[in-house]
Amino acid sequence: MNLVLDLGNSYGKIAVCDHNRVVEVATYEKITSREISYFHIRYGGLKGAIISSVVNYSREIIDYLSNLYVTCIELNHSTPIPLENRYITPDTLGYDRIAAAVGAYTIYPGKNVLVIDAGTAITYDIVTSKGEFVGGNISQGVEIRFKSLNKYTTRLPHLERPEEIPPLVGRSTREAIQSGIINGLLFEMDGFIGAISQKYPKLQVVLTGGDAKYFVGKLKSSIFVDPNLNLIGLNRILEHNADREI
Repeated sequence: MNLVLDLGNSYGKIAVCDHNRVVEVATYEKITSREISYFHIRYGGLKGAIISSVVNYSREIIDYLSNLYVTCIELNHSTPIPLENRYITPDTLGYDRIAAAVGAYTIYPGKNVLVIDAGTAITYDIVTSKGEFVGGNISQGVEIRFKSLNKYTTRLPHLERPEEIPPLVGRSTREAIQSGIINGLLFEMDGFIGAISQKYPKLQVVLTGGDAKYFVGKLKSSIFVDPNLNLIGLNRILEHNADREI
């Protein structure tokens, strides 16, 4: 088992992972050595650690992890991954996209996989049955769409997303905004899934991210939802690098 740290813009996660299984995960606004120590003591015998971050973090954390584990990885663009990366600008590829792609292929090896990560942004990333990361697309997330419509217009209000799918044709400004954004996103997702499946047959679609649960049951396409996809991917990257050291 390994310790996995995934630090995002709003919060961070610490998880204990065993191959493609997340044994335990906790979310924190701020991660320090105290939180790490809790998991280290709770799970004796952890073999290694990996940290992925989209924000700056204290060097004390990586120094602390390095003292605890022989194998300790800070994910960056030069970190070897168990996929062939065909992205033409790998130094601009987000760590969250890398981790999710690796996680999806870990769960579905030998299959064409489309990863949809529904968070602040919505990303669509493709891994082929041969284990090639070929790239994807980036779109605005749900909250950004609601905020931007209010910010860049004079009279349109800032609304929250509705719990249920709004009517296809809005009969008020509120309904029109909610329908335009939510139904527009559903059309976008189903459209990408349909078009990509034409090029990559027997496509397995995996949905993850903070808004993943919101889209469950709303899409026409068949999907698999895994909120821990990034953690599984990070653990697989750690294992891949640990094997290279042997």
